[in-house]
Amino acid sequence: MTRFVTMADGRELAYEEYGDPAGTPVLSFHGGLSSRLDAAPAHEAALELGVRIVSPDRPGIGRSTFQPGRRLLDWPDDVATLTDALSIDRFAVMGWSCGGPYAAVCGARLRERVTTVGLLSSAVPFELVGTTKGLARDDRMLLLLVRWAPWLASLLLRVSIADATETRLYREMRRTFPAVDRAALEERGSVSDAVAFVKESMRQGTAGCLQDYRVFGDPWGFDLGEVTAPVHIWEGSEDTTGPPEYRELLRRHLPRAQVTVVPGEGHLSLLPHKARAILTFLTTQAVA
Repeated sequence: MTRFVTMADGRELAYEEYGDPAGTPVLSFHGGLSSRLDAAPAHEAALELGVRIVSPDRPGIGRSTFQPGRRLLDWPDDVATLTDALSIDRFAVMGWSCGGPYAAVCGARLRERVTTVGLLSSAVPFELVGTTKGLARDDRMLLLLVRWAPWLASLLLRVSIADATETRLYREMRRTFPAVDRAALEERGSVSDAVAFVKESMRQGTAGCLQDYRVFGDPWGFDLGEVTAPVHIWEGSEDTTGPPEYRELLRRHLPRAQVTVVPGEGHLSLLPHKARAILTFLTTQAVA
């Protein structure tokens, strides 16, 4: 069931909970062109492990209110308000894909509250890379269009996701991803269930997702060295959304980071298939 917390400026932040309502809290930050629903495949593992997953929509995405001029550095304040409202003092964070920067910034700016950080197939600060070369073609295209032709980016997102039938979107997702990710989609159940986390991202239209891509391409605005909690970087060996150099860059710049490359897993399959290992790390490690 979707719930809401009101921010200081009157916006509403929507969130979903998975796992054990009385369990150890983990905040899950969704990927790009995704929503609070992408943490659903971790529900059973969280229930078994006694983990409470809180998965919010970012502003303008899903059912969260749009926030004009949003920056990555604004996110920790929203997370602090959300966790305060839920009476959660200390918590782990994990971010998948474009959600990785949101986990990292919480690790940097909420150091007293964040116990561990999980980066799952995470995006990287392009200001450290110097180029988007190696990034998946669709991501490179959207990063370019949101800067120079936002109207065209909006049109593409409407045609390909917002206004597309569930069946057409499902076929396109299957075409884009490798076999292990196609299997992970099938494991979600019906076609409607398989694409729900993507469809939900544009419940309010394309503006929130366009803004999300602008933030994705912007400098992060903080030093990765500020993240003092233990960090685990996970990536599937079959993930083609970014080059191996990305995970190595993160490992080098994060003081307490380790990397696990999971054989045979892809971009979509990583959390569904490795939820138990990921949640175990996040809830058994602690800041020394």
